[in-house]
Amino acid sequence: MKNFSKKLALTLSVGALFSTQVIAADLCVNESGSGGCYASITDALTAAVDGDRIIIQPKSGGVPYVENITINKSVSLLSNTEGVQWLMTGNITITPAIGRTISILHMKNMSGNITASGHSPAGTRCKVNILNCELVSGYINFDYNYFNVNLASSEIKEGYVNLRYGNVIGNVISASNYSNMTYISSNYILLYIGNDALATDDTLNIVGNRILNNSTNSTYYMGVLINSSNHFFNISNNFITHPDTYYTSYGIYFQNHKNSMAGVNSVYNNSFYDSYTSSYYYYAIAIGSNTAGRFDIKNNLSQSMRPAGYNAFSFTATPTIGFSFNFGTNAALSGIPDDGTNNFASTSTINTTTGELNVGSDGFDAGYPDLSFYDLDLTRNDVGCYGGSFSQDNFFPITGAARVYFVKAPRTILQSGTLNVKAESFDR
Repeated sequence: MKNFSKKLALTLSVGALFSTQVIAADLCVNESGSGGCYASITDALTAAVDGDRIIIQPKSGGVPYVENITINKSVSLLSNTEGVQWLMTGNITITPAIGRTISILHMKNMSGNITASGHSPAGTRCKVNILNCELVSGYINFDYNYFNVNLASSEIKEGYVNLRYGNVIGNVISASNYSNMTYISSNYILLYIGNDALATDDTLNIVGNRILNNSTNSTYYMGVLINSSNHFFNISNNFITHPDTYYTSYGIYFQNHKNSMAGVNSVYNNSFYDSYTSSYYYYAIAIGSNTAGRFDIKNNLSQSMRPAGYNAFSFTATPTIGFSFNFGTNAALSGIPDDGTNNFASTSTINTTTGELNVGSDGFDAGYPDLSFYDLDLTRNDVGCYGGSFSQDNFFPITGAARVYFVKAPRTILQSGTLNVKAESFDR
């Protein structure tokens, strides 16, 4: 049996009762199939059982494994070398099952997509972790029910991401042509969150990403489209860019959202850059026709080159919004009065590649003054994607080394309270 460490089967019998336990193993893959390893990922997947790890040795000379693979077991695929990605060309199809967990780490896919074969059965969600991967040309599509997708520290260079439940943390999602984006609701979109079959009071995190539309094609565009009334969202510290296009477009658009007093949708410390100079509307943040629901929107920054009156924050709901900056043109809040804390004549400038505030910008130390929003250096919040505890400094540069990619902790606690901290991480 070609195993890194041999599978062990232990059978116990008491009277007429029998139970069998299979111990998970490490299976290896290399280009020659030598040393007890498999020569293809497909062969290793065929031999694997639930819980196995498939450890892949990168081919010499940067040559990819060329195969389409289907994963229908709870397995992990990872590199055998710390900090070195394994290369492949081909599609990865996930066959879901109740409670199945699949992890893909440190993969570079030269041309191929990662998709589900269909909805997962109702029950414990099928969990898919995509960590520290790179898709050179391809998309990720889990716009299906009963999945839990965690995408972190990855680069989708010419493609999009669709899902219904999960977290998107510290990634680059980009496209240089609208044909590489998903097309939904007459818009081209880089990150789409659809409506899930199971409603919860969970908060899904879209944090620390660079969502970069590098297309020069003229068309309707949304960086992030939320079309879910099933969960709350924390959308923080993202840098979202918009190209030269003469159609009305959006940075973050809530087409639908959850209406419940059990939680709040928070939109904090995002930066938006829109380079178009003519008279079509661009909305950095917009909330659609559902007028009910709870929002807290703070410390966001938008730079638009469009003429005065064509760049705005637009709301049909009634959020708490404050300390948001807009510069490049004079703009306004649409559908809600200004509480006096928003600055629509800012002198700030940003690095249009990273979203960082340039030296001398008035966005430094200008965000919401509460201690819970303080920056990592314990100074007052900087407006934009480098402000607050989820600063993009936490996520970039993306490296192949083991890392803690997300830490969630309460912003404040009582002196006699309990500090609960949850961290998400990956190793090779």
